[in-house]
Amino acid sequence: MPPALNLTRLTVADLGEVLKLESLAYARPWTEDNFRGEFARPFTLALGLKTGPPVFGAAPFLAAYCFFWLLGPEIHLLNLAVRPEYRRRGLARRLMRAMLTVGRRAGTGTVFLEVRSGNLEALGLYRSLGFTVTGRRPGYYEDGEDAHLMTLELR
Repeated sequence: MPPALNLTRLTVADLGEVLKLESLAYARPWTEDNFRGEFARPFTLALGLKTGPPVFGAAPFLAAYCFFWLLGPEIHLLNLAVRPEYRRRGLARRLMRAMLTVGRRAGTGTVFLEVRSGNLEALGLYRSLGFTVTGRRPGYYEDGEDAHLMTLELR
């Protein structure tokens, strides 16, 4: 049984854990400079799901996170990652719902994200939350893969 996970706002103090998870989640991970830059922006929010206090000697760790820009009337999802052994347990959905709650409370009207055109699991998750494909960004990723631009209207 997995440990309980607590939703928390991440800070630069969590950078080491973020980098560790990023390298587990992606073949082409963001760099330390990418994350430091986002932590420094006043409009970037980072939410994480962390295990609770140590149990039987196991240290707490970051199981999932998302970074997004909160720009008044818009949110732009930047990065979402879940530890491989925690995938398909609803963590990404929980983070997305938390992000949408933040947006609604802030009066945000529209949420944007880009997702790899071949990432069918992510496309399914975003569609199940009400996002629709509103565009395509050819060659968006470093490896040349296209991205789907997805949009959700909160109002």
